[in-house]
Amino acid sequence: MMEFTKQYPVIRYEDGRETPSMDEVLAECSLNVHINGRFTEVLHCIPEYLEEMLLGRLYTSGVISSPEDIMDLSICPSLNRADLKIRETDRTMVRLPDLHICPDHILSLSQHLLDASELFRKTGNVHSVMLCRDYAVLYMTEDLDRSRAFEKTVGRALKDRVDFAGTSVYTTGRIPRPIAEKAIWAGIPVIVSRSAPTDLTLELAAEYNLTVIGFARRNRMNIYRTSRDGSATPSFPSPVMPDM
Repeated sequence: MMEFTKQYPVIRYEDGRETPSMDEVLAECSLNVHINGRFTEVLHCIPEYLEEMLLGRLYTSGVISSPEDIMDLSICPSLNRADLKIRETDRTMVRLPDLHICPDHILSLSQHLLDASELFRKTGNVHSVMLCRDYAVLYMTEDLDRSRAFEKTVGRALKDRVDFAGTSVYTTGRIPRPIAEKAIWAGIPVIVSRSAPTDLTLELAAEYNLTVIGFARRNRMNIYRTSRDGSATPSFPSPVMPDM
């Protein structure tokens, strides 16, 4: 099994005293991405689920419509290089369907996301993203970048032919517009965070019927559902799912 942390010597300072110790530090990979023969970008990430990350990134950016649009994909770890041959498609964002979720389930799953992050407990240096259906966790992925964690999670689901229409996604990070865009491109109708969205996120969410939930902690959360004219709409369209 690949190790995603390394041990480094540190001096711990506490209560006026210095003590030599060892610290567990996250391993970071710089992946140079080439698409159709052209260098496109460098992605910094944990060296895990790299193929899924590339698949999820292209899909949640609207570049491809399905895994079949990637005609060839190769990764050379020693060179930190990925080469892809893709067929670009003409996708557009579409409004998302309503999704009925029990509020208690949302709060419970949000807490589970925090509790289940082993790498965060070791390093304090990762974001986590979790894809769920009803009360079931389908996938959970950790990465140093919240976008990479999101892309890896979606890519794993795409490989398994998951229907995103009935899913919700949970993240430990903030919800800026680029993250909301990824949820919409993927077709995920609900996004939940322990942190906050931005105004641009909520404007986009109103246009595409994305339910945004922020500050989901313990027994409370903020549910952001607004219509295109800016008026509030019911937080959970009836009927709400019963407790399981």
